[in-house]
This record gives sequence, C-alpha cells and structure tokens, in this order.
Amino acid sequence: MRTRIVAVVSILLLGGCGENAPARDLGAERAEMAAAAFQDEEAARVWLHMMEVIAPDGGWERARYLEFDWGVHRGDAEPSVRSHRWDRWEGRARVESETDDGTMVAIFDTEDPEAGRVWIDGSELEGEEATERLRGAHRSHINDSYWLLMPFKWSDPGVHATYVGTEEEDGTQWEVVELRFDDGTGLTPRNMYRGFVNVETGLMDRWHHYSNPESDPSPSEWTDWRMVGPIQLAEYRRSGGEPRLFFPHLRVETEVPEGAFDPPGS
Repeated sequence: MRTRIVAVVSILLLGGCGENAPARDLGAERAEMAAAAFQDEEAARVWLHMMEVIAPDGGWERARYLEFDWGVHRGDAEPSVRSHRWDRWEGRARVESETDDGTMVAIFDTEDPEAGRVWIDGSELEGEEATERLRGAHRSHINDSYWLLMPFKWSDPGVHATYVGTEEEDGTQWEVVELRFDDGTGLTPRNMYRGFVNVETGLMDRWHHYSNPESDPSPSEWTDWRMVGPIQLAEYRRSGGEPRLFFPHLRVETEVPEGAFDPPGS
C-alpha cells in the first residue's frame, strides 16, 4: 500500500517544483489515475465528482498526516475512544487506547506491525504479549481509519467499484456505488459496501455495510462534513438518527508534526 501512495503523490506533485515547472491540471491527473483504478466508468465518474468536493486541489494526495479520535457509543456506557496518528506516505501509525490494565500506546509500521513497539502506562512490553497488542492495534488502525476515510479509498488496490444506479428519498437523489474486495484485501474481504453520493452536493451522505454479499445491510448516515486541512471529513455516523460513532478530534496536515511518533514520555 505504501508504494502506491508514494507513487500517486509523486505523480501529482511532480512538476510542482522549480520556477520553470509546467502548469499542472490536477483534474486531468486524477482522472488518469481513476481510469487506471476503475473498471466501471460510471463508478469512476461518481468518485471523481465526490473527490472534487471532499479533496479539492489534490487535497487527498497532499494529506500526508492524519490525527483522529474514533469514538463509539455502546448503550448507556461511556463512549469508547481510541486515538490515532498516521503518516500515510511512510506507513507509520500510532494507536492509543484505554485497556483493563492501563493506557496502551502502540507505534508500528503498517506493513510490518508486529515489529513495532508497545507500552502500557509507559512500560514497554516484550515477547508474545507485545506481539498480540500490536496485532490488535493494527486491526484498530485498519477498522477505525476505514470508518473515517472510506470515500477516499474506492480506488485502492483490491477494491472493485460498480455503479448500481440512483435512489431518491424525500426529494434527495443519490448515485449508488457498490464496493467489493479481492480475497486478502484488508481484514474482512467478504464485507461489501454501498456508498450513497448526493447528486447535488457530491458528498457521501450514507453507506450500507454488508458483512457478506448475502447479508442484510447495516446503514449509517455520514453527517457533519467539514474541511479539515486539505480535505473534508464527516464527524458523525448516525443510525436511526442517533450518533452511533463519532470523531471528536480531527487533524490533517501536509507534513508530519515534530515528535508525532516519539515513544510515550519522550
């Protein structure tokens, strides 16, 4: 994954350096990338329209560093929150969460998470315990970042996007695109999604998640979109009108802040 990210960024940023650099057409460059990533031209068209809105001026390609808190409501209990930092270009990740035995901090390479480091309340773990914690932190990174970033990831390797058609409700019309995955893509390749992109705004207003193609959908509304650095993000995932999942802290930068991946206590 990291190789692809660096390659795409290089394509979009090449020519932006130097006084005599040629004028660039970011729209044409992104369209060329979509033509290579999508087999379905209508799905590519919907994705390009959405990306123009949520990642203008090559915003997604410039969004190197993401920092976010992932929170979920479970009944009457206090919300569960995990904190993430992610250098997309270099594949570095940091996950912090509260566990039964203290505050866990894991820092790892997304391509080799088990070689990372993990601490509980500032004390570093070793051996099998560290390996298991790193595996769990990596799973959290994949799950939580997808809940935040799914609209940007339709063009990822191993993803197959198919245009389904349009749906309308209470005067709002959406174009619907279905996502399926190759075996070995992500942690749950049997999952399927349908993204509902508002024809008027270009925002993905909702998704339907399927645990497998034969299952019933689990719908979530994606609400409260706002600009965060160079991209737009939706702060809430609502089910039945209630906020099921939320992102109370969001930060996106084009450079990695100093010390973002230092060990705890540094």
